Amino acid sequence: MPPHSTSFSGYLSVNEINELVSDAVDADLVTANRTLLLQGIFRPFALGLPRDNDVLTQFNLDLVRLNYTERLANGQVPLIEFLHNCATYLKLRGRSEAERFEAVANLIQNRVQGVDNLPNPATLREVKNNEAIIGVDDMLDFRFLATGTQVGLSVARISVPRFDSGVAAKTATGAPWIMLGTAWMLAPRLMITNHHVINARLAEEAAAAPTDFERQAKESFVEFDLDSSDSVTVQIKVASVIASSKDLDYAIVRLQSDPGRRSLRLRPSRIDFTPATYLPVNIVQHPRGLPKRIAVRNNLLTSADADTIRYFTDTDSGSSGSPVCDDNWRVIGLHRGAQFVDGVTYQGKASAYVNFGSQIQAVLDDLKELEPQIHAEVVTGQS
Repeated sequence: MPPHSTSFSGYLSVNEINELVSDAVDADLVTANRTLLLQGIFRPFALGLPRDNDVLTQFNLDLVRLNYTERLANGQVPLIEFLHNCATYLKLRGRSEAERFEAVANLIQNRVQGVDNLPNPATLREVKNNEAIIGVDDMLDFRFLATGTQVGLSVARISVPRFDSGVAAKTATGAPWIMLGTAWMLAPRLMITNHHVINARLAEEAAAAPTDFERQAKESFVEFDLDSSDSVTVQIKVASVIASSKDLDYAIVRLQSDPGRRSLRLRPSRIDFTPATYLPVNIVQHPRGLPKRIAVRNNLLTSADADTIRYFTDTDSGSSGSPVCDDNWRVIGLHRGAQFVDGVTYQGKASAYVNFGSQIQAVLDDLKELEPQIHAEVVTGQS
């Protein structure tokens, strides 16, 4: 199989681009300050985009150029950032077109991350029955904030280079093909992320060959303390991938050195969801590979079975591999992906994401059966 490079044909079709441009005209988005729409995109790349004095032509040029830019050397997909910025701009102005831009961004995000097909949110019970929960005390112990800060120190961004038949893949511009995700400390020198992050493929592509999968892990590195764009980070290379499951979408890697960060505490039992369950979840993440962010409290668990949890929120689409924690900052799940839902009011919000994660106890059970020594290492790390 030849190295992945010049075959990329864009994320959106010509018709989809025209529809977005039409929405942008209707919502006066084309007159928005261009700097706002390009914020967060790698600055040297953004400055190199073609310029035009006509605002409509400028918006169309930006959208087309970004559409055919698969990803940058830092792993960023600038089209996703642009669409999110458009959605934010329109939300602040109360425009319904915001939902379309947000939905398209989410679809591309899942494709870029290689997320397996997720259920259609319209078929989920919690989307249809979005009743309010009234009379619940949402106050927290003061130590919630301090503990959350400690948890954040153990969460890192992971950068995974793609290999095809042993050859480092490049984008059409010649830049390295990089997958970005989130990883967190499971035990000393052990971190966990999603299988699809290490797999480093688009959603419609075949899985990486085992040798490429292993090579991609070995060439990866994690960055701790990426809390802002100007943070001084701690980078540590990955030594190897030691356990993984496509079905539960997890991959455990061993670092070349110990970062000296605490292992996150794991909830000791599965989530047993009942109609009376009220369980807010808190997610520390590197959304779209950007500096660390946190979604706290306003994210309710809405469903759970033996392997999967679902939680409903209007926060960002999240970052693959993030820890999903309860209010005691114990990990209950491994975030896998999200589906944007439009036209839905849930807990007083006009729109939201239905998020999906693997129950952490399902991951541990799988690990105990397939890799008992690593399971024992994780258990020891917990103590």
